[in-house]
Amino acid sequence: MKKRVTMKKKMHFTIFLCLFLVGFTAYGQLEVKGKVIDQETQKPIDFAEVILTNTKTQKIIGAITTIEGNFLLKAAAGDYKFQVIFLGNSLYAKDISLTKNMDLGTISVTNSEELDAVTVEAKKKVIERKIDRVVFNVENSTQASQGDVYELLKVAPGLRVQNNSIGMIGKAQVSVMINDKILQLTNDELANFLKSIASEDVQSIEVITTPPAKYEASGNSGLVNIILKKAKKDSWNAQLRSYYRQQRYANSSFGGNFNYNKNKFSVAASANYRQGDYYQEQDDSAFFPDGLWQTISPFRSKTDGLNARIDVNYQISSKWSMGAQYLYNRTDYNVTDAPFTPIFDYNTGEITRSLLSEGRMDLTPEVHSLNYNNEIELDTLGRNISINLDYFTYGNPDTKTYNGVSTVLEPFSEQFYRGVNINDQAIQNFSAKVDVQVPTKWANVDFGGKFTKSTSDNDIFFFNSGLVDAPVTNLPISQNDFEYDEDIQALYASASKDFGKKWSLKVGLRLEATQTNSSSNNLGLNVDNDYTKLFPTLYLSYNATENSNFSLNYSKRIQRPGFFSLNPNIYFLNPFQSIEGNAFLQPSFVDNIQISHSYKSFTTNLFYTIENETFAQVPLPQSDTNVIRFTNENYVDTQRFGIYENFYFDKYSWWSSNNNFVVNYTISKFDLEQAEEDQKGFNATFSTYNDFTLNSDKTLFFGLNYWYAFPGVNGIFDTKTASALSLSFQYLLLNKDMNITLRANDIFKTSADRTETVINNVLQTARYYYDARYLQLSVSYKFGNKDISAKRHRTGNQDERGRIQN
Repeated sequence: MKKRVTMKKKMHFTIFLCLFLVGFTAYGQLEVKGKVIDQETQKPIDFAEVILTNTKTQKIIGAITTIEGNFLLKAAAGDYKFQVIFLGNSLYAKDISLTKNMDLGTISVTNSEELDAVTVEAKKKVIERKIDRVVFNVENSTQASQGDVYELLKVAPGLRVQNNSIGMIGKAQVSVMINDKILQLTNDELANFLKSIASEDVQSIEVITTPPAKYEASGNSGLVNIILKKAKKDSWNAQLRSYYRQQRYANSSFGGNFNYNKNKFSVAASANYRQGDYYQEQDDSAFFPDGLWQTISPFRSKTDGLNARIDVNYQISSKWSMGAQYLYNRTDYNVTDAPFTPIFDYNTGEITRSLLSEGRMDLTPEVHSLNYNNEIELDTLGRNISINLDYFTYGNPDTKTYNGVSTVLEPFSEQFYRGVNINDQAIQNFSAKVDVQVPTKWANVDFGGKFTKSTSDNDIFFFNSGLVDAPVTNLPISQNDFEYDEDIQALYASASKDFGKKWSLKVGLRLEATQTNSSSNNLGLNVDNDYTKLFPTLYLSYNATENSNFSLNYSKRIQRPGFFSLNPNIYFLNPFQSIEGNAFLQPSFVDNIQISHSYKSFTTNLFYTIENETFAQVPLPQSDTNVIRFTNENYVDTQRFGIYENFYFDKYSWWSSNNNFVVNYTISKFDLEQAEEDQKGFNATFSTYNDFTLNSDKTLFFGLNYWYAFPGVNGIFDTKTASALSLSFQYLLLNKDMNITLRANDIFKTSADRTETVINNVLQTARYYYDARYLQLSVSYKFGNKDISAKRHRTGNQDERGRIQN
């Protein structure tokens, strides 16, 4: 009871704080407004610069005139020089003394530049570093025609993309957003969705290593925000694309996208279909006291998938826009395997017994996601509010079956086993989110709140025979159930301020109250968890010179268990290996500190991370029974010290190169039933991504990418070397509307994950290869009005949806 009272006090205090900020920010700076028109035509001049220059400090405050020629400037009291500048020409100048709000009325100027249409746009740097993120401006780079977003992420600074997993260098996996809206997809589904978005449709990629307070605190790493372009007003464009990929087996894909913007209405839509066979190599070894158990279990998956997205927006007025987004993703997997486990005698090296199985897995994960959003400008001073309502469902009927024979060679004997596991999972989530931006004379203030409700229902049917003396024909099915409910209420506030031209500061605080319940009627399980936590963020930036910047960032994060990890369902690979969840998993907490220095195209990051009570899957062997349980436990505390170097080179028009090197030292302590020694060691990775323009028309390109991971440690595992070399040729034709790309990935098949660990005095080794070597031919064609302008609308649902693992 005391805990709930304390939580209510904290919530009431935070609500009061937000209301106080709303009232306090009503006091703004003084305003200077007016209208600029052409003296000859009497028509308004839009895109003109209006500037106030403080005569004492020389500080400049500027704005751009609207389509009606209106402008509004906000400044503190003082003496200023007021100017109107258009296309580099000063059209009007006046000295003013600002002591109260001032209306300059209509300003008539002589404009010698007569243009039918004017676009004022300064070309941005390819890599921009802001106080809380790094921005990769794709449209200004040679990677703009890479093919798809998944390939773009490979060359984005600070990211590592491998085996359909997107991670942040020196950290763990990241959450991915499209236009500020998180994608609620698992690793494979996310990779397939990103491959369906053309790189030409991307304006920029934001790499947010330390997410601000407005974003959910969930996730032990960072965020990647992909900003898409939108068709220019009164225009449309479309693109068709397809690829054929030869891995071990053939894969293909076909899709397209369409963008339309007319008057106040705009729509963006895309769809992609893929089909083919996927092959994965899996080799596991366990050195038990009575022999070496070596399991070879490659599998083949026949896959059919469809994903689609539609985003509509309506401009109700100049200050109010309303939109909606629908996302659909479905994949049918038909997986077959035939694991073979020979057991070797240590003295003779001969096989003494073996397990031979046949397995099948059918699953169909399907996602429906709907977002409704409103963006409202409260005034012309930059105050605005955004409202998001989100709903998504995830369903996955998952059926696994296996049967096999256990053979002892001398004296010869056979035993049989068979099993089935059906888990029908249904997840629903609803969230409501409000964000407010309020510039004030002392700082730019953001605050808001969010409510999230999630439910995961699982109906489980299972049978496992164990080892029996006759082939199994009767399968008496047992039934189980598991339900997980989670409610999260969040409030946040942040403030940012520039101190002159050198220093910038941004601070934030997020409060999240969480209530969870895990229950199972059949298991007699009913577990409640109720906690409230504060998550501070801090950013401090110093611009030493035009080309040199120093920054310090800090954040506290939470990693909540995925719905799959919490499910206590147990399914067997054979009588000696099982995989299960853990309904008693607790969230883990992460503290991140980062010090950065950037000089021109060089960036150096020093980072320190503390991860407490981290949960992960761990293989627990039992020496007396030769059984291995793959389960999830809160068993690791980790400290990580590291340095990350990035160098982006584009001095030559025909060559651009993005290079990364990261090294860190990790200390991990474990809390398992049997004590294990601390794990300490270094990790290091190097990568280089290069694009070469081969002709003056810029229609022929060559790409060379390479990465190498040195031996290291990852939690309780030792990791081995891995690397990959990839080449690509790209040809643009038909006025650069058609793109033909030939890509060879992991040419020497060297990117396999290889690990080893000792748990319960049993050495275990593993090698997994994710069919990364392939040759792919891609063709795309774009048509329509190709003029694109960026439209960014902020939507909600920034939560744990990636937790729908499967």
